[in-house]
Amino acid sequence: MSSLYAPIKAEKQSLGAIFSKDYLFVIPKFQRPFSWVKDNFERLFMDIYESMKDVQEGQGGYFLGSMVLWNERENIYKVIDGQQRLASLTLLLAVTRDLLQDEKFRRTLHEAIFQEEDPVRRIPEVERLKPWDELLDKFKKYVYTEGGTGVFLEDFRSGKIQYKDEDDPIYRMKEAIETYYKLIEEVIPEDKREEELKKFVQYLFNNVYVVVIKTASFGSAIRLFNVLNTRGMPLSSTDIIKATNLEAISDPTTRDKYADKWIDLEGELGREKLESLLSYVRMIYAREKARRTLHEEYEKLYSDGRLKKGETFFNLIYKYADIYKSKILSPEINIRNESKANRYKVLSHIMRKYLPFSEWIPPLLAFYEKFYDDELLVDFLDKLEKKATIEWMAGFTSTERVTSFSRIIKLIDESDDSRDVIDRMLTYKSPEARERGRVIDYTKREELEKILDLTLNRKDFYKLKGRKMAKYILLRLDMEAWDLEGVIPQYTEVVTVEHILPQNPSPNSEWVRKFDEETRVEWVNKLGNLVLLSGNKNSRAANYDFRKKMEVYFSRKWTHFRLTQELQKYDDWNIETLKKRHNELVLRVKDIYLK
Repeated sequence: MSSLYAPIKAEKQSLGAIFSKDYLFVIPKFQRPFSWVKDNFERLFMDIYESMKDVQEGQGGYFLGSMVLWNERENIYKVIDGQQRLASLTLLLAVTRDLLQDEKFRRTLHEAIFQEEDPVRRIPEVERLKPWDELLDKFKKYVYTEGGTGVFLEDFRSGKIQYKDEDDPIYRMKEAIETYYKLIEEVIPEDKREEELKKFVQYLFNNVYVVVIKTASFGSAIRLFNVLNTRGMPLSSTDIIKATNLEAISDPTTRDKYADKWIDLEGELGREKLESLLSYVRMIYAREKARRTLHEEYEKLYSDGRLKKGETFFNLIYKYADIYKSKILSPEINIRNESKANRYKVLSHIMRKYLPFSEWIPPLLAFYEKFYDDELLVDFLDKLEKKATIEWMAGFTSTERVTSFSRIIKLIDESDDSRDVIDRMLTYKSPEARERGRVIDYTKREELEKILDLTLNRKDFYKLKGRKMAKYILLRLDMEAWDLEGVIPQYTEVVTVEHILPQNPSPNSEWVRKFDEETRVEWVNKLGNLVLLSGNKNSRAANYDFRKKMEVYFSRKWTHFRLTQELQKYDDWNIETLKKRHNELVLRVKDIYLK
């Protein structure tokens, strides 16, 4: 029988059975870190404690949901779903142990979370729950040691225990222990605490249940996880992709090496960017719009033979991750021409931050992965940006963009010459291109100019594409105004788009005298009336008259936008100057995209 369909066993078990010699739990490296917060710990404790009161009144026990376990060997189980609850319950048992005076109860609780060494029976000491690597030392010192939870809080408050921020698993551990101590103190009077805690422990072990779902197959466990809706934090597609590929590595040492490297990569990129990278790599090999979840899309790539699981997969992702980091996230290229190097750095930053789509990234990754040519990467990006912007203006859908940029990936795959790719990337037509998706003829200047004119001269230009296009085009114009051999623009702060002629001028302002209502409606949102500002200046200057606006823009601090600095050549702002600037900016945009 295929391991994917290995036998599955589900049974209801008490926490007393769960925290016994029959189970040793291991949290796999692919699992999310300890992420529960104060609300989760409060809810867990109070739900159980209040249900205990109901049992005393004859109402029954408490159900904690289900857990999905991979029975790797003997009594060792890897936790596929339920790790947040198991870790939280372990901490609750440790706190309760450290508050109780009764030695029998303390011993039972301690044995429930830590198996002491028995040299006579040759039983080694072992943690009932082996947590995430980043918490293992803390659990050994403070959780698997009697009296340790109180010491943990003292060490944490004195600064002996270091943590990065409130998302750090060590901080989450502190929140759990601290919350349990406070809740017990608040809900149980001191004179009744010992007896009440004994009842609570008895209730935990005998009346709180989970449904344990076991399988001997990792693949089957993952499939199970995806159809269960539990209280635990769900695995993402990234987690499942990682787990599936770790499963394909048979050697445990090698598997752990790749798991550790993945954790490092996830820490470096962050979960969101890592998932983006995986989607970009998927597009390079699939060359079509995703129609399923990301991990299902990868399963199709494996079954089609376009990707191979295991070490090959990880090495591929790490290779693309290096390109992603060095050429997109923190873009640098190694060439002598300073102006071209700076151009790549600034343009790639503007595209990544201000284009509201990212289908252009996979072709760039594919181009550099094949040719490793920094010199030509600037030329490639210039063509890529032209294609992205014109097709955005032409109203390409997401599916049409995927089809369009996939043609470039196909061209890269077919060609052995990087210059050939750059020369042909705008005009290349694969057989698929003739069958589906729009194609812009980049050899026809009149077709391109029509797209530009229809977009740039719209009276609602400021509002196009959710107000994103105006900011992007203004930033591109601003970038072209810089001498990139010298100081380069830093578009890192909040950038806003300001109307010179206000959208809603005061009735008695100079704007109403200079522009009648019909003219204002026609011109207020056009390209020529828009200017870039840093975020902290926008609200202050919104409805000032023109001279006052100029004072705000320039008197205190010279604005770093070259496009905004150009306004100083105007003594007044009227319909003639607005039209003049508009026509100038339209021509400058055409110079960028028609050359």
